[in-house]
Amino acid sequence: MQRAYNQYKEKGLVVIGLGFQDTKSNLVKYAKDMKMGDMRLVFDTEGRIAARYGISYGAGTVFIDRKGIVTKRFVAGFGEKEFLNYLPALF
Repeated sequence: MQRAYNQYKEKGLVVIGLGFQDTKSNLVKYAKDMKMGDMRLVFDTEGRIAARYGISYGAGTVFIDRKGIVTKRFVAGFGEKEFLNYLPALF
């Protein structure tokens, strides 16, 4: 994730880590373990953001365009290769 973010952040990619089924301290630890660096982190205490974008469990990634429309979903088992294959079409 970090390499994909570094490659596309100057073109406008924003990555937001969303935690909603765990504790805030576990979310912060996960972000550090995954070396998320300057990517944003949000703790969704009531699950409203997750529900808005159809996220029902924690393992996954959702791409949302500037209009707030979900353009792609990756569920558990995704990796950097999938991101790097998808991103060029966006930029």
